[in-house]
Amino acid sequence: MRAAGRIAALVLTVWAGGVAAQEGPASGGTTAPAMPSQTIPAPADSSPVAAIPLLTVDQEALFSRSAWGRRTQRVLEETGREVAAENERLATQLAAEESELTDQRPTLDPAEFRRLAEAFDARATAIRRERAQVVEDLNGWAEADRAAFYRAALPLMGEMMQERGAVAVLDRRTVFVSLDAIDMTDDLVARLDADLGDGQGTVPLTVPQDQQN
Repeated sequence: MRAAGRIAALVLTVWAGGVAAQEGPASGGTTAPAMPSQTIPAPADSSPVAAIPLLTVDQEALFSRSAWGRRTQRVLEETGREVAAENERLATQLAAEESELTDQRPTLDPAEFRRLAEAFDARATAIRRERAQVVEDLNGWAEADRAAFYRAALPLMGEMMQERGAVAVLDRRTVFVSLDAIDMTDDLVARLDADLGDGQGTVPLTVPQDQQN
């Protein structure tokens, strides 16, 4: 039987920290570390700037600090734990069935044992694929939910940009040095929380549990 290897592959890792991490360069070469961005406080005696032509926002912090992002992270962690627990349950169940079948082998006709072993192997493979799909669906939901957040945030970001007389908003991580006065992340988070809330139900989540295999 090849079921043992398939059972081992059943216990899938659910990455509950967020959507799938980006892979490194395909060539396998070493990538030079990116220069970190840095903000410099404006002098205390400096005059207020009526209009700042450029603003910055930390896209990652915008999502993670918002009520929407915190809700998404909470759902990922809770559902991820449920998925992992179900995977463990199924792996334990299949391991017990495999052990029982192995114990019966001496008493079974070789053709009958082969039939039962092949049926078990096919079932274990099907379960492994089903559980892999559950994990894929969960990560796909996280990506879709995050994309919906940024789509909803964009108009509000544009409003704030116009209110401040700016002509562009840059990703803070792409700016080497800037004054902290031009970063709008915290103010934008406050507006997003007020206008969008936590985004509950925007992207429905359906992750099947307890398949009773």
